[in-house]
Amino acid sequence: MPEEKIKSTMHFPERSHQTTDKLFTWDEVRALLDKETMRRAEYIARILEALRVEIGDQVLSIAKQVIYKIGYEKGAKRADLVADQGQMNDLNSLAKLVSHDIAQLYLGNEVEVVEDSMVVRETYCPLPRKWKEMGFTDNQIVDYCLLFDQVDKGMVEGYNPNFEAMLTGCRSLAAMGFCQMVVQSKEKE
Repeated sequence: MPEEKIKSTMHFPERSHQTTDKLFTWDEVRALLDKETMRRAEYIARILEALRVEIGDQVLSIAKQVIYKIGYEKGAKRADLVADQGQMNDLNSLAKLVSHDIAQLYLGNEVEVVEDSMVVRETYCPLPRKWKEMGFTDNQIVDYCLLFDQVDKGMVEGYNPNFEAMLTGCRSLAAMGFCQMVVQSKEKE
């Protein structure tokens, strides 16, 4: 019989108690976001590569499933919030969730909804730069990008199980200057 998990009773601060009136430039903020995002991409990649050496390629398959599930759960929670607000669970409401001010500014995120499909393009992502810096091959970089993209695929499909997300990964970012996700109804196929 599996052991029942006891939930944590510890309390953690939700933010630092430090404050400042200092203003930061967008370049300073972007540099910090890049640094923190790239650090985490490096941690995950190094852990997965070490596990792959020890266990084999199924590690990446497991990681893909877990990352997709994280996204799916996130999407389902967003669907509940949209329903609670009396909004439709459709491409237009999804577009507003995907393309917020920070995503537009930091990732160059643009979203277009045309009839029964949504196209999301992003012109910036720090992750492939980090993996290139780590010495990964082009194919490894693309594989990791598509692995990390599973969170977006899961989020879309958790938001509305009738939707399907197709992602191009960073190969198109390098070749065409943007990566892309196309979302459409599964029935359209």
